[in-house]
Amino acid sequence: MSTTTIPDSDNSTSQEDNRLAYAHGTVMTITWMVFASTGILFARYGRLLRIGSKRKILGEFIWFQAHRLTLSLAAFSTLLGFFLVLAQATGSWVNLDDDGPYVVAHSILGIIIVGFALIQIWMALFRCHPTTRFRFIFNWLHRSVGLLAFVLSIPTIFLIISTLTNYQSGLYIVMSIWTGWTVFIFGLLEILTYLNQRNSTSSSEHTYRTDREYELRPSSSISNNNTDNDQEDRFNQMKLILLGIYVIIAIALVIPFIVLIWQQN
Repeated sequence: MSTTTIPDSDNSTSQEDNRLAYAHGTVMTITWMVFASTGILFARYGRLLRIGSKRKILGEFIWFQAHRLTLSLAAFSTLLGFFLVLAQATGSWVNLDDDGPYVVAHSILGIIIVGFALIQIWMALFRCHPTTRFRFIFNWLHRSVGLLAFVLSIPTIFLIISTLTNYQSGLYIVMSIWTGWTVFIFGLLEILTYLNQRNSTSSSEHTYRTDREYELRPSSSISNNNTDNDQEDRFNQMKLILLGIYVIIAIALVIPFIVLIWQQN
């Protein structure tokens, strides 16, 4: 009776491929479950944030510094994740017969997301000044491309989970909790923003919040109404707390997700 032995070189190559795939999953998980979601939340709901009496850090608004930092990390880590999986696949595209439809769909969505990340980097580098007449074009393109990439990242992760053999249920549970938590926070902050706008006694403040252009307001339009100031203070505190809780829970969910990724065979 004869036996077939797999050469050590084949085993080491397979292990190296697995490590690259797991590293790809780790990077992309952190990117979209922490960096991207946090950056979008700050851009959407953090434009009036302040810490104490300060609205700026290092000469820029707090929301912009947080937005720029997290989404710059997201863009570059997306490219890193792409190069990791490219190295793992030795530059070859997935095959429907060998890899299955879920992996093919995952790869197609993934390359679209990478393309969006490159577009975002290009637009951010060459964006026009906020006061120029065509700024609204950049604003809408920047928001649309970023939001679409983020939304596509969710089914992309679910697709690859369906191909894993170990701890698949645990990965589904963690990803589902994170998705529900993210939708909940977006919805809650949207409702709180609407209520804050509606209850504001200053029509000029209401307009600026609606247009997300409060930071560009002229100094003469700043309200001295104590009721508005008290309301804004409470709203600011709520947003800081909610954003902080979101980040903590997102990180708490990402950690077991990554651990389960590295438990695959």
